[in-house]
Amino acid sequence: MKISPLCPSCLLGRVYYEAKLVTDDEEVIAKCVEESLSILAENFPLKPINAHLATRIHRRVYEILGVDDPYLKVKENANRVALESLPLAEKIVRGSEDPFKTAVIISIVANTFDYGVQGHKVVERDFQEFLLRKIEEGLAIDNVSRLRNLCSGKVVYLTDNAGEIVFDTLLMKEIKKYSEKLTVVVRGRAIISDATTEDAKLAGVEKIADELLTNGKGAIGIIREELPEETLKRLEEADVIVAKGMANYECLSDAEFKPIAFLLTAKCEPVARDIGVEVGDMVAKVVE
Repeated sequence: MKISPLCPSCLLGRVYYEAKLVTDDEEVIAKCVEESLSILAENFPLKPINAHLATRIHRRVYEILGVDDPYLKVKENANRVALESLPLAEKIVRGSEDPFKTAVIISIVANTFDYGVQGHKVVERDFQEFLLRKIEEGLAIDNVSRLRNLCSGKVVYLTDNAGEIVFDTLLMKEIKKYSEKLTVVVRGRAIISDATTEDAKLAGVEKIADELLTNGKGAIGIIREELPEETLKRLEEADVIVAKGMANYECLSDAEFKPIAFLLTAKCEPVARDIGVEVGDMVAKVVE
């Protein structure tokens, strides 16, 4: 998926958001915005994948801020909220007539743990009420049955946000009932609010998955050239790739890896329009 005319404003908004997490120094914040504008001006006419351009911008902003993880406190809080709500989610899955589908929906609701997206507010205080309401709402695109059938072989699960990854473990457990092998991939380095190895360990992913790998240098989504050889091999050999979130959709919607199950909440107009849903809709779309 190529960058949309709306994407630059969201990118710059997130730059300001993350800079404010670190400093109130207007000169430093201005430098972050200035450098981001320069990168945008140079690259936007080339119509890159938005997540690839965002990766480059955020890496530069981190250099200016002089921090490795501006979102550290934000992610810690997201994980805390998720872990507090996990027992309820587990109970809902256990009591469901279709635990696999319910786990899919809960993992997609949890995709809303995405901080700094223009026009999107993360629900933390009343998350359990929000979870119950969204489960009742259901999926705008429902290819869950097809996903379940594809999970009989080698499954690669591409995670997205901290907090979200806690609820992903419910779906991972369901996938393990069917799969030959489950490989989970997290960010190789801190980038925005995305889950890293530390978040995966906190969520207990290592106790569920057959292996835990990274996307290399911590790109937002997938940049093929940055993937460790082992991770690339798993993607190429997978019987199905479960791709969480909008960045993975942006990176892989036109990729050669198939089949892919995109599980996400459409939190912005460009992604919603590309998929064919409304902003706020929940999607479980299999592309073969």
